[in-house]
Amino acid sequence: MHSDPFLLDVIVGQVGVATTMIDTGCLTYGAVSEVFVNKHGLHTLQINPVPIKGIGGSKYVSRVLQTRIDVGTHTEHGAHFYVIPGSLLGVDLMLGLPWIKQHDGRLEPKRGRLYLRSTGARLKNTVLHKPKRLGIVEISAAAVQCHIRRQKKKPGTAAQIFSATLQDIDKALRIKEKPDPQKTLPPQYHEFLSLFEPNNASTLPPHRGPGMDHSIELIKQPDGKDPEVPWGPLYNMSREELIVLRKELTELLDKNFIRVSSSSAAAPVLFVKKPGGGLRFCVDYRALNALTRKDRYPLPLIRETLNQVGRAKWFTKLDVSAAFHKIRITKGQEWLTAFRTRYGLFEWLVTPFGLANAPSTFQKYINWALREYLDEFCSAYLDDVLIFTDGSLDQHRKHVYKTLNKLQEAGLYLDIKKYEFECTKTKYLGFVIEAGKGVAMDPEKVEAIQGWEAPTTVRGVRSFLGFANFYRQFIPKFSQLTKPLTDLTHKGMAYQWTKEHQQCFQQLKDLFIQGPVLAPFNPTYRTVVETDSSGYCSGGTLSQYHPDGQLHPCAYFSKRHAPAECNYEIHDKELLAVIRCLEAWDAELRSIPFFKVITDHKNLEYFYSPRKLTERHVRWSLFLSKFNFSFEYRKGSANTQADALSRRDQDMPQDNSDERIQSRTFQLLKAGHQPKNILAPMINPELIDLWVEARNHDATYQEVVQILEKGEARNLPSPLKLQVSLSECNINHQGYINYRNRTWVPEHEPLRTHLIKQAHDSILTGHPGRNETYALISREYYWPNMSSDIKRYLRNCDVCGRAKAWRDRRNGLLKPLPVPDQPWRDISLDFITDLPESEGCSTLLVITDRLTRGVILEPMSSTTAEDLACVLIRSLIRHHGIPRSMVSDRGSQFISQTWSRICQLLKIKRLLSTAYHPQTDGSTERVNSSVETYLRIYVCHGQDNWHNLLPIAEYVLNTRTSTATGMSPFFLSHGYNPSPFETMADQAATLSQENETRGSPVQIADSVVQKLKEAVQWANVSLSFTQQESERQANRRRSPAPIYKKDDLVWLNLKNMRTDRPCKKLDWKNAKYRVLEVKGTHTVKLDVPKGIHPVFHVDLIRPAGHDKLPSQHQDESLPPAIQIDGEDEYMVESILDKALIRRGRNGSAIRKGRGLKWHYLVKWSGYSNPTWEPVEALEDTVAAETWETKHPVSIEGEMSANKPAIRA
Repeated sequence: MHSDPFLLDVIVGQVGVATTMIDTGCLTYGAVSEVFVNKHGLHTLQINPVPIKGIGGSKYVSRVLQTRIDVGTHTEHGAHFYVIPGSLLGVDLMLGLPWIKQHDGRLEPKRGRLYLRSTGARLKNTVLHKPKRLGIVEISAAAVQCHIRRQKKKPGTAAQIFSATLQDIDKALRIKEKPDPQKTLPPQYHEFLSLFEPNNASTLPPHRGPGMDHSIELIKQPDGKDPEVPWGPLYNMSREELIVLRKELTELLDKNFIRVSSSSAAAPVLFVKKPGGGLRFCVDYRALNALTRKDRYPLPLIRETLNQVGRAKWFTKLDVSAAFHKIRITKGQEWLTAFRTRYGLFEWLVTPFGLANAPSTFQKYINWALREYLDEFCSAYLDDVLIFTDGSLDQHRKHVYKTLNKLQEAGLYLDIKKYEFECTKTKYLGFVIEAGKGVAMDPEKVEAIQGWEAPTTVRGVRSFLGFANFYRQFIPKFSQLTKPLTDLTHKGMAYQWTKEHQQCFQQLKDLFIQGPVLAPFNPTYRTVVETDSSGYCSGGTLSQYHPDGQLHPCAYFSKRHAPAECNYEIHDKELLAVIRCLEAWDAELRSIPFFKVITDHKNLEYFYSPRKLTERHVRWSLFLSKFNFSFEYRKGSANTQADALSRRDQDMPQDNSDERIQSRTFQLLKAGHQPKNILAPMINPELIDLWVEARNHDATYQEVVQILEKGEARNLPSPLKLQVSLSECNINHQGYINYRNRTWVPEHEPLRTHLIKQAHDSILTGHPGRNETYALISREYYWPNMSSDIKRYLRNCDVCGRAKAWRDRRNGLLKPLPVPDQPWRDISLDFITDLPESEGCSTLLVITDRLTRGVILEPMSSTTAEDLACVLIRSLIRHHGIPRSMVSDRGSQFISQTWSRICQLLKIKRLLSTAYHPQTDGSTERVNSSVETYLRIYVCHGQDNWHNLLPIAEYVLNTRTSTATGMSPFFLSHGYNPSPFETMADQAATLSQENETRGSPVQIADSVVQKLKEAVQWANVSLSFTQQESERQANRRRSPAPIYKKDDLVWLNLKNMRTDRPCKKLDWKNAKYRVLEVKGTHTVKLDVPKGIHPVFHVDLIRPAGHDKLPSQHQDESLPPAIQIDGEDEYMVESILDKALIRRGRNGSAIRKGRGLKWHYLVKWSGYSNPTWEPVEALEDTVAAETWETKHPVSIEGEMSANKPAIRA
C-alpha cells in the first residue's frame, strides 16, 4: 500500500538544512546526497569503493561524510553517512534502520511522529505541510520498456510515452528559404515565372464539377444502407508537437485548404519524422479508405509511353507542386475528410494526401488539361510531366511553351526544385531515356544481380543455386552450366573458389539480366511481387506471368538494413522489405490496377487490424495507400528468389564486429550479477596509475567528460568522429565515462593492452579465441575499434601460436615431379624397415620406375651407402642401365658423403624430399603398401619366410595394370602381358602362329619395337593426365601459400619433432623460427637447431604476427645476459627436472647408452623453452638448492651415472 514518506528537516554540520527521509528499508546507518555535500562544501573521507544496491541499480560509493547533525531537540556528533553519487538519493539525507535502532526509535506513521527513547526527542513528519513536487529524472530505455510491460499487466491503466527531438521541432518551425525562380529558370521561359512561384501554389483551386473534383463513394452495407463513418481517438502530443500542429493548422486555414467542421467523422492526426529531419503532418485515413469504393481509372501504360519517347532527341521534365491540393473535394462530401486535433475538428476542402482514389482523380484531371498534346510530344504520369521532341531544339522549346501554357490554364503550379529543361538524357518511369540510344532499363533494376559478389560459404552457393534453379527452364543446358557450383555443395568437399567457379557464377548472373530470363514490364500482364527479409537485408523480385504461363522476372532488388532497422520486430522487417520493393518499382506498380505481394510471413495480417500506429507505420501506411494489392503467404522454402536476394553472403554479418551485430547486443544481466574476478581479480596500483594516465592523455575523452558534466549538448560534436550516442553515456562514480553500462576506456595503448592481456592471458580464461575474448572484455569495457585491437593482440600472442592447432587449409598447392619420358631412367628408392629377420635380412629395398611403375624388391641385411650401391649395380644397373635421377627421403644413408660421391661419379641426380613431407613421392608410398599387403597375406606364421616370397611378389606387382598408365609395367618392358591361365606350350604355339602371320623376322622386330615405343608414349601421356587429376583433387583441399621473405618470423609445426616431455599431446604444437632463405615456391630454410634438416615445406609453417601492440610482450624480445665478473650469465627462473642423460646432436636429451651425466632441466627467466644443463653449471644457485631440498637423492644414485636414466 502506498504511503507518504516520513520527512524531517535536519541541520547538518551547522551549515545547512537537509530534507531528510526516515527509511526503515535502508540497511545502512545513513546516506547523504553528493549534490548536498558539494553545495555546502562539506569535508569527506576517501574509502575503497563499496557496492550499494537499491539506488538506481548497483552503484559504488567511495566517500563518507562524518559530521554533527541536529534533529529537533536531538543532537548527535560523529554521525557517518555514505555519499551517494549525483542526485540518485532523491533527498538530501537519509537515516536508515540502524540509526533508528541505535536511538531506540518508535515510528508512528499514521500520526506522523517519531519518538527517540534514547534522548526523549519527539519529531514530526513535515511532508504533510509541503506541497507535492513533480521531479524530472533521467531514465534508461531498458527501464522505460520494463515500466511499459508492468503497466500493460495492470487492468484499467495505460502507459503513454511521447518522443520528439528538439532538432525535429526546430526544423519544423524554421522559416524555409524560398528559391527565386528569376535566378533558376532559363530566360526563354521567364514568361511563366508565376507558374514556378511557391506562393501561387498555395491558393484554393475552384470546383471543376463532376469527374474533376474528388468524390468519396462509400460501399453500401448488405442491407443497402450507408456504412457508419469511422472516427478515431486523439493521439497525445508533446508541447513542442502542439506548437508545430498549431503552425500547420494556421497555414492550412490561411490557404483555405481546411475549415472548421461539425462532422460526425473524425480521423486521428499525428506527426511523422521526415527522413531529413523535421515533422510531417499526417491524417490516418485507413478506416475511411477501407469503406471507400475504389476508382479504377487507368494510369498511362508505360510501354505505350516509352514507345513514343524512345525516338526523341530533347527532353524537359516537370513536377507538379502539391498536386493533390489542386483538386477540390466534391461539394457536400467535405465532412467525410474531417480530422480531430487538440484545437478542434477540421475538414478538407482540397484532396489530402493518403486518401484512397486520390491518384486516379489527379490523373484524370491532368489528362484532361494536357489532352491536346498527350502522346504527341507530352506525357503525364501523375505529378511527373515529360515533354519530348524528336526534332530541333527550337521545336522542343515550342512544345515546352505549349505545355506550360496548358498547365497554367489548368491552375497546376510547378516545383522550382524539381525540373530538367532541354536535356538529352533523363530518367522517367524507372527507365533511362537518352537521345540517339532510345530507352534502356534503369541499372538500379538489376543492381541486386550485377552487384552480387561471389559466395564465400557453401551456404551462399546453395542460396545462389536455389535462386538460379527457379529460372532453369529459360537457360539451355542449365545442369551442365551449374555443375562446377553444384560440386562445391557436395558433402565432404573442401570449399575452394576457382576461376572456373567465378566464370560459371558470372555467366549465370549475365543470363539473369537479359532475355529470355529477364523480360520488360508489361502493364497488361498479371504481376507478382515476391519479398523477403533475412534480418540483415531486404530482397525481392518483380515478376509477370506471360501468355505462355511462364513467370518471368522484370527487376531485382536487394538492400542491406541499417543497424537501427536490424532491431525492428520480425513483422516490421518483413513489411520493410515490401515497402522497399514497392518504392523501387513505384512507377510500374502504380500503372496497373492490381498486383499480388507474396511473402513468407503470415503475421503481416497484423497491419490489417485497427490499432494505434507508430510514426514508422503511419509513414508506411501513407505510402501503401497509393497501391492496390493483396498479400499472399508462401512457405519460406518455396520463396527461393526473394530469400536468396535477402541472404547474399556479402550482406550478412561476417563477425561480431559488424555494426549491425553490435547494435543488437544488449546486456541481459546487471554488472552486479557477473563474476568480477574474471576480468579484475584484484585492483593493483599499476592498473590504477594506467587509468589515471590514460584519462589525462586522451584529450577527446576529456572533452566528452566535460560535455556530459555540463549536460547542455544533445549530440557529440561531429569533429570527434565518434559513433556513439550521447544519450547512452554517463559519468560513473570514479569520474570515467559509462557507455551502455560499460566503462569507456580512454585512448591509451598501454591501458587497453593491459585489459586485453588480463582477459586473454589469465589462467581463468585460458587464452580464448577472438570472439570469446571480445565477449569477455565487452561485458565490462568499451572503446572504439576494440575488435581490431583484440584481433591484433591475438595475432601476435606467442602462447596461442605455440599451443593452438591450425584450423585452416593446408598451405602450398601440389607440385608433382616431372613426368619421365623413358623407362627406368627416373627411379625412386625407399626402405621397408623393422621386418622380422629372414635369412639374415630385416630390411627390404623397394626400387620403383616412375614411368612404368615397375618394381624391384631386394632384401638387405645392412643399409649402408656401400651396400646400397652394390645392390643397385647388381639388380638395377645391369638390367636397365644407369638412371638419370633418383628420388629418396632424407635417410642417413641417402644424405651421407659416400652416397653423394657415388651418385656424383655415376652422374645420377639426387632428388631428396623436403623434411617431414612424404607427399614429395606419393607413388613410392603406395608401392610400399602393396608390397606389405602381399607379404602379409602369404607369409608363414613365424613371419621368417618373406625373403623367399620376394621374386613372385615382384612378378605379381609388375604384371598388374597401373591406374596411372593404364598398362602393366611388364607390358611396357616386354611388349606383351603374361596370362596366368595359359601353359607355356600354349604361349609358344600362339607366338609361333602370330609370327607366321606377321611376316619376316625383321618385320616382327620392327613391329615389337614400334609397339613398345607407342606403349611408352601412351604411358607418358596417361601419367601426365593422372598427375593433373591428382593435382586438381589435392588442391581442392589446399590454398596457395603466402609469400615468405628472408628474416620473416614463422611458426613451425612440431608434430614430427621429438620431445623430452612425457606426453606429446600436452607439449607445444608449434615453435617460432626465422626464415634464412626462400629455397623455392614450396620450401624455405629456417634457423632450426643443429641436427635438424633446416628446409621445410610451406605446409609445415605459418606466418607469425609482426604487428604487435606497442605494450604487448612477445617471447622474441628475450632479456639480455647479465655481466658478472666480465662473463655473460642468465637468470634462472626455476628447475623443472633432473635426470641422467647425454646430449644429442640436435640438443635433445638421450636417456640410453653410455656417457650419461646428471643434468637439470632449466627454465630461464624471460625465455619460453627450457633446456638441459649440466649440474656443474648451476652450482651455488638458489634454484639448485631449492630443487635438491625438495627432491633429495641418495649418494649411490648420484654415483650411478653409467646406469640407465633415473629421474630425481
